Amino acid sequence: MGGLAGCNDSVRSIRDYTKKAEMKKSWPLKIGSENTSIAFNDSDLEGLDLPHSDPLVVELLIGESEVTRILINTGSSVNEIFRNVVAQMEIGEGDIKPECHSLTGFDGDHIMSIGTIDLPIFIGVMARYSRFVVIDKPTIYNVILGTPWLHKMRPVPSTYHQCVKFLTSKGVYTLRGNQ
Repeated sequence: MGGLAGCNDSVRSIRDYTKKAEMKKSWPLKIGSENTSIAFNDSDLEGLDLPHSDPLVVELLIGESEVTRILINTGSSVNEIFRNVVAQMEIGEGDIKPECHSLTGFDGDHIMSIGTIDLPIFIGVMARYSRFVVIDKPTIYNVILGTPWLHKMRPVPSTYHQCVKFLTSKGVYTLRGNQ
């Protein structure tokens, strides 16, 4: 869902964004330590019902609440949280910054957001604030973490292995999904 995070929906903005991306000639050569790598192997499959075609769904501490049914979605250009979840977390409506954004789903359906909110997400020994678009529409998920969160945290998700791995100062941290 969503559009380009680096620009708004105007043709000129999209054209400028594209030109800016074309002008970048080289990517950073190093991210993290040379000696640390993330890999998946058969031990990551222990406890899974195979074969499967399950989405990657996790549980995390967001703010002061344990939140279940969080979808890791590499196809979403925004992080989404739903209004009823914000209410269940006992976060006041006044904490939602009113901003109206048009989001488009993969089916072409349009929905308008009611605002944004910045919340901390705790994973292992890490905590990072992420911006969420607040949506007032029922769904089976409580939160959808998209590419903004993935790019900020730099994890490696694997839907097949049903886990997400992160590089930390103490090595690789594995967050297991919930089939």
